[in-house]
Amino acid sequence: MTIKLSIEMKSTLKIVLFLLIMCGVFCAETDEVKSVSVMEGDAVTLNPDLTQIKGIVLLLWRFGDKGSTVAQIDGNEILYEDDEIFIDRLQLDQSGSLTIKNTRTKHTGLYEAEISHNTGTSYIRFSVTVYESPPEDSYRAEMKSVPVTEGDPVALRVPQLYGDELIVWRFGDEGKLIAKHDIEAKSSSFYDETDERFRNRLELDPQTGSLIITNTKSTDSGLYIVKISSNKQTSYQKYFVTISVPGLSPAAVAGIVVVLLVIAAAAAAAGVLFYRRRTSELKHQKSKISECHNETSEISEKLKRMSEISEELKQMTEDCEKELPEISEHHQTLKISERLKQMCTDATKEEMEKGERERRIVVKDTAISQATGGPRGADGRVLDMHGKSLVVRNTSTEHTGVHESTGKGVNEDTPFIDE
Repeated sequence: MTIKLSIEMKSTLKIVLFLLIMCGVFCAETDEVKSVSVMEGDAVTLNPDLTQIKGIVLLLWRFGDKGSTVAQIDGNEILYEDDEIFIDRLQLDQSGSLTIKNTRTKHTGLYEAEISHNTGTSYIRFSVTVYESPPEDSYRAEMKSVPVTEGDPVALRVPQLYGDELIVWRFGDEGKLIAKHDIEAKSSSFYDETDERFRNRLELDPQTGSLIITNTKSTDSGLYIVKISSNKQTSYQKYFVTISVPGLSPAAVAGIVVVLLVIAAAAAAAGVLFYRRRTSELKHQKSKISECHNETSEISEKLKRMSEISEELKQMTEDCEKELPEISEHHQTLKISERLKQMCTDATKEEMEKGERERRIVVKDTAISQATGGPRGADGRVLDMHGKSLVVRNTSTEHTGVHESTGKGVNEDTPFIDE
């Protein structure tokens, strides 16, 4: 009897131990929670990794605190529940992985995979957090330039929408969130009321997703980025808004810019032509200057020669001035000589006047010859031809002077003949 009780107690103990082990396993599986993060608009996949579980009969995916079923695998059949939060967003494959596309912040929460298999039921949990996407992902987007006059409204338009998009508008290099709208949720648009810069001036069109800025200001200039997330894809658009002061329209400004560019081009062309012409003139002038330089060198040489001649003439003048008294004296002597020659010439043609018995030649009050009546000579040097002419042979400077002829009752100049 004792042996029988001992056998039963051992069997009961084994069962209890088995249950405790299974409970520990299940509790461990139930308590395990995996954390997953995803950017708003992107897709996220929850993978329970069922490779270690054999003989799966049923897989249920539940969401939220209430544990509402959103998708399941029953045998080989995949089914989705009609939950508005997940319409057209869920994708479940035979491996048991659940993909949520085009996520929203409302998809944040607890997801649980309940797995029924031949040996029992297992639970795998995921905590999903959907956060707003940063603007860094927009670097590939095409940039559009949008000019607008201060005070006028401007609309930043997005491509065609299909009805399930999440529209997120950001401003500035820091990517500050300014407006958001979930078309699928058909909820009101969100605006950042804490930003005084755009207060009461932003309007997000719920049908098109376009952002309208009213009563624009110069502070509205800058970069605008929109992220468009749908069940099919996620895209970005970038706009650079430039606010100009009132006055000329953008077209007028563009026209003025074109005109200024044309004028600048014409001025540049004129400058090039003027430069070439001026260069040609300068080359020609340089050639002339070179010729003038050569002529100047020749003139300089001539002036130098003339200066030397002038110095020579000056020296000659000084020499002449020194010799002038002697020349003047010699000139007077020549004049006297010429006069004597003339007187002698005239005397040869005359005869002694009748009744003149004597003629005397006086040089500077000194009698040098006397003639009476007929021809006689005085020591072979002076000869009285007719009593009026005096001939002096072998003349010298000593014979220079005034010769006078005197006779009785006569006193006159006597011609002088130089032989």
